[in-house]
Amino acid sequence: MGQPVQQAPTWQYPPIPIPQPPGGRRRRKKKLRLTRPLLIGLVALAVLVLGTGITLIVRNLGGGDAEAKQTPTTAPASESPSPSSSPSQSPSTSPTPTGPRGPTVDEVVKGSRLYSIGPVAASKCVEPPFAPVTLAAAQQYYARLLPCMNHTWWLAMKKANLPFRNPKAVVYVGKRTSPCGMQRSVRAAYCPADETIYLPFSVDNAAYKRNPVYARAIMLNTFAHEYGHHVQKLSGILASSMTRAKSMSPNQQLAESRRRELQATCLGSVYLGANATFLPMNGPLLANWKLLIAHMGDDYARPRVHDHGNRVSNYQWSIAGYNNKKPDSCNTFTAADVRIN
Repeated sequence: MGQPVQQAPTWQYPPIPIPQPPGGRRRRKKKLRLTRPLLIGLVALAVLVLGTGITLIVRNLGGGDAEAKQTPTTAPASESPSPSSSPSQSPSTSPTPTGPRGPTVDEVVKGSRLYSIGPVAASKCVEPPFAPVTLAAAQQYYARLLPCMNHTWWLAMKKANLPFRNPKAVVYVGKRTSPCGMQRSVRAAYCPADETIYLPFSVDNAAYKRNPVYARAIMLNTFAHEYGHHVQKLSGILASSMTRAKSMSPNQQLAESRRRELQATCLGSVYLGANATFLPMNGPLLANWKLLIAHMGDDYARPRVHDHGNRVSNYQWSIAGYNNKKPDSCNTFTAADVRIN
């Protein structure tokens, strides 16, 4: 697989040419002076033949404009055509008003109101009892953790004047159908179609058997990360990023995917950092979480697909979110390419 396409930080699309206003150019006045004798002759003839018709003829012929015979020299203000109208079209007598332009996909991902809210509020929830030895126990753990995350992110979205809906969390065994395809107990996933976080029990249970404290770190971090995707969905960042990717090359699409995934990782860490005192994130749990974020990423994926970011990038964005506790620290869409490897 080739290296991702990278552009210089100052690169931008060339500006769009500004079109000339509709209508032909006026002829030079020297040509008008050449036709003046003819006009005088016509006027004299009109005096002899029509008498009082002189005023009308002079008005129609004296302007010298190439289109004066067809178009009045000035138009009533109420009939002035809009810049986008063709000169041959009749202006609308009751134009349809247009509302303000909505944000572009680039403006959504790079300048979301979510980035302006400052540190998020703590939910002040302690970590639920932890022992995913049965499906019911794992379900209870996530069911008690979900309202805590809902509270923090509801306040954040309210502050940003963005919509909020509670996501769902489903713990499953084996395979589970979803609008986003078959979930196969490989790893947790967020499906934007039904706004559901899918959590495979076998993954949590196997991790718990190997190292219970490390499994706690995995479950907390994974759930917070997937909830980060829900925040992206609610804010419009997720859909806008997917739209941007449609016009990108394969390597650019991978880079766009890394921006989405690393942002979700950072947003998850924002929650953990804001609630560090209450979970609490200290002692062995904090040590295992730091070990986890230093050893996760595309480096360990099989098959290796460079779509989530390497371990260095995952660690840096996790720490940034955890320490700063604010979504503005998670704006991966304005970050330099080197930060989303």
